[in-house]
Amino acid sequence: MNLPNKLTIIRLILAVPFIYFLQESANATHHTLYRMIAFGIFIFASLTDWLDGYIARKYNLITDLGKIMDPLADKILVISALVIFVKLDYIPSWMSIVVIAREFLISGIRTIAAAKGEVIPAGMLGKYKTTTQMIVIMIMLFFGLGNTPEKEGLYKSIYFYMTLVPVILTIWSGWEYSVKGKHYFLGDE
Repeated sequence: MNLPNKLTIIRLILAVPFIYFLQESANATHHTLYRMIAFGIFIFASLTDWLDGYIARKYNLITDLGKIMDPLADKILVISALVIFVKLDYIPSWMSIVVIAREFLISGIRTIAAAKGEVIPAGMLGKYKTTTQMIVIMIMLFFGLGNTPEKEGLYKSIYFYMTLVPVILTIWSGWEYSVKGKHYFLGDE
C-alpha cells in the first residue's frame, strides 16, 4: 500500500476519535476542551486529505483504491460532523439530509460504474464542495455556540447561512454527477 493510501486509511481511523470527542462535547463537563480536541483531529484529518492528494499526483501514485477510499474517508468525516451538528442544534436536519442523500446517489453511481470496471474520480465541483464543507465544519468546531441565548441565536443564524454554501455546491455537484452518470441508470452502454 502506497503512502497516499496509508494517509487515507489514517483519515478513516481518525473518524472514530473525532466522532467520540465531538459527540461528547455536548455532554462533557469540559465541553470546550472536547470540542477543541475534535477540532484538532478534524484539522489533522483535513491535512491528510490535502497531503495524500498532493503526493499521489506529484509522484504518480494514483490508484483505484485511492480514487474510491479518499472520497469515502471525506464523506465519513463530513457526514459525522453534520449529523452531530444537527443533534447539537447548530444546523437544521434538512441540510444534513441533503448532503447524505447526495453522497448515497454518487456512491450508487460509482458502484454501478465499478461493476462495469470503471472508476469515477471526484470532479472539481465535488472537490470544491468538500473543501467548503470542511472549512464550514472547522469554523463551527472552533467557535461552538455562544454562552448566552442572544449569542446562540446569532451563531445559529451565521452557521445556517455559512452551511448554505456547501449545501448549494452539494446539490450542484450531485446534479452534475447525475447528468454525467445517467447512462448507468438508463442502461445505456
